[in-house]
Amino acid sequence: MLIVDDEQGLLELFAAMVRPLGCRVQLAHGGQQAIAMLNEQTPDLLILDLAMPGVNGYDVLRHVKEVPRLDAMRVMVLTATGPRAAPATMDPRINRWSSKPVSPREFREMVAALLAEG
Repeated sequence: MLIVDDEQGLLELFAAMVRPLGCRVQLAHGGQQAIAMLNEQTPDLLILDLAMPGVNGYDVLRHVKEVPRLDAMRVMVLTATGPRAAPATMDPRINRWSSKPVSPREFREMVAALLAEG
């Protein structure tokens, strides 16, 4: 699993929430680092913030669409942009969408469901 956010504290919080599920968690601080990591590996699940400075989540989604190897990867968008992110939810590559803040229980349940689907 790869979690992408520009806020280090949130990266660590999200990782702590899903580690009890027993999955391998990697963190990318921003879109540029996420793209570099996706060029090297194919995680089962990508948890992606959309609103990031520089290379944002929309840029990462475009990259994911361009790499056939990533077709089987599940994508969850987790963002504070709220309703403004609605067009992104229409993207067929996105399997789940949630706004920040999200409760730890709800977050774990969504991640567990996505991993079970994969």
